[in-house]
Amino acid sequence: MNVFQHLDELKDSDGVGNDAIGLSEVFRSLGYRSHFITRIPRKGKPLQSTFHLVDNFHEQTNVNDIHILHYGGAGYPYTLFQNLPGIKILRFHNVTPAKFYEHTTTEDIFHAMEKFESLSYLELASLSIFCDSVWCDSQFNYETLSGYDFRNPYVIPICKSYQKLQNETSSHNDHSIAFIGRYSPQKKWEDLITFFSFWEKEFPNAKCYCIGSIIGAFDGYFERLTEVVRNFQLENKVEFLMGKSDSEVLTIIQNSSAFVSMSEHEGFCLPILEAFGCGIPVFAYAAGAIPGTMKEGGKLFDSKNYPSLVKMIKNHLSEKDLRDQMIDTQYKVLEDYNKFPFDLVISGILQSGIK
Repeated sequence: MNVFQHLDELKDSDGVGNDAIGLSEVFRSLGYRSHFITRIPRKGKPLQSTFHLVDNFHEQTNVNDIHILHYGGAGYPYTLFQNLPGIKILRFHNVTPAKFYEHTTTEDIFHAMEKFESLSYLELASLSIFCDSVWCDSQFNYETLSGYDFRNPYVIPICKSYQKLQNETSSHNDHSIAFIGRYSPQKKWEDLITFFSFWEKEFPNAKCYCIGSIIGAFDGYFERLTEVVRNFQLENKVEFLMGKSDSEVLTIIQNSSAFVSMSEHEGFCLPILEAFGCGIPVFAYAAGAIPGTMKEGGKLFDSKNYPSLVKMIKNHLSEKDLRDQMIDTQYKVLEDYNKFPFDLVISGILQSGIK
């Protein structure tokens, strides 16, 4: 038996890549041979899977095979996925609304993203007709698809095992804050920088670590962020960190006092759980899938009233009992994720007959 995972590109560091690699391990434990079919060649670490390119796929397949399409918007040529024999599963990660690109990028990019969003939902309508099941990685994404008639819908979190690192340093550092994500408008980096302009007045030695990557199409947004930094005269305080390894990222997070998310659209938000594992308090704007991902861990806020946020976060960091309770709860949430029985859940779904 074979499982074929279809995706644009298999990366080691993003949520989709982590999920696809985790699922391949689960399926191999269930006796399946693991394959990836991608549009862009693999560049990461070696895996115990066979790799194929969409335009050069010649593998013999049959009706007992499983095909999983990782979907985060239009782009992957899913005709191959549709036409190959076997069980078809949509793994839905989210579609970013075009509204976040208005006034944050060029007019051309905004209109292109409007078309991208429309095409994505048209594709989802088509996928709902022939997919045998849809696996959403969050309740938020499940609700996003509620208007479509997908058969056999399930909520299964990102398939990943999280590290739990004991942190002895964060209560004694310079009150620096951090966030991880692509430099794209829905992440609301400009709001994080604005918040930090208030935060550093309380803690002049603090830094703001913006750990991410630039997407070529959104260069105008990154330039806007550097302009926001200049306007607040924070050139020596805000650091845009790119190209860091996973271990380097974890070290930066461990040496920060808090992880602060201003993001307004997340389909899951893997970095929040990685920050849980680093043993620092996590504070996040309650939008998208973030409340569901955090569960009872961390601290959510509903308003971006920066002076009030400074006061709230400062209180949680300075009160040892509050801080320790936050970190303990975050560790417990992480343990729950690590205990999720992916093999039992997936084998149960398959045995129930999802065709």
